[in-house]
Amino acid sequence: MEQWLQWWLSILYFLLCLSGGGQTEPAVLPETIADSGSAGAVEAVAAPDEDWWTIPVIAHAMGTVDGRRETNSLDAFLESYEAGQRVFEVDLQLTSDGHLVARHDWEQESYYNLEQDGMGVMDYETFRSTPICFFYTPLDIEGLVSLLRTYPDMYLVTDSKETDEETVRAQMEEMVWAVRETGDETLWERIIVQIYHEEMYDWVSREAPVTNWIYTLYQLENPDYEEIGAFCREKEIPVVTVSTDRVNKENVSTLHSYGCRVYVHTVNRLRNMLELSWCIDGFYSDYMTPAEVRAVLSGTSQMILQDMAGTDK
Repeated sequence: MEQWLQWWLSILYFLLCLSGGGQTEPAVLPETIADSGSAGAVEAVAAPDEDWWTIPVIAHAMGTVDGRRETNSLDAFLESYEAGQRVFEVDLQLTSDGHLVARHDWEQESYYNLEQDGMGVMDYETFRSTPICFFYTPLDIEGLVSLLRTYPDMYLVTDSKETDEETVRAQMEEMVWAVRETGDETLWERIIVQIYHEEMYDWVSREAPVTNWIYTLYQLENPDYEEIGAFCREKEIPVVTVSTDRVNKENVSTLHSYGCRVYVHTVNRLRNMLELSWCIDGFYSDYMTPAEVRAVLSGTSQMILQDMAGTDK
């Protein structure tokens, strides 16, 4: 029933979008989410009871919906939240007219994967009125901030992808505006900004009161782990994210020696998580939940890991 309710809510939303004329409104309003009755939309949700960097799984691209991944949609959030996810990574892009929206990129492959017609960078009105995979609701920065207000135990991790100063600052200006419009600056306590190089830290800091950071390395060709660790210790960045092919004893030990927690992306098999648990502190995943991962990494599972290690010798 919950899945059908989400589906009908998405259809209703797009009918409202199409009938809204030329007005531009946030893709998701706080009252829309709070009153929807959808899975996870409860009247009272407790604030986080643990630091975000102690939660073992980050939901990649807002998680999955009906088995579909990388939609960055409202529906993916609702399904993943109901499943127990609390830290959500979202891909962010600027539309052709400068609005910040949840989308991986504007390449033709993304149009194909999201089952949409088009090419190039969408304008905002086209983005907000075009369903994802025919059924799912797209999110813009206002909608994402609305989720933070409605679900006070969720965290949002940004993956803005851009590395040039002009675009980075333009994206952050949009985010600052969206938070300011709510009148609740405490939302910054649950927004985690990923940076891709050291200069980006300064660009973001000039635009926004960010206090939560991740240094993710996928855009660095030859990362210097000593330099990265020292930078993170100086700037109090608690988490460094690496790809699975960069996980080895030397790299991870170096980052740990500077007090960094190391997360890895994107892992969708519990067995792979178990195999990496000897050195990795957390994972990005499309499907897995914190409860599942904690169960697998329990004492019983550690015995399994030891047996696996013995077999490999």
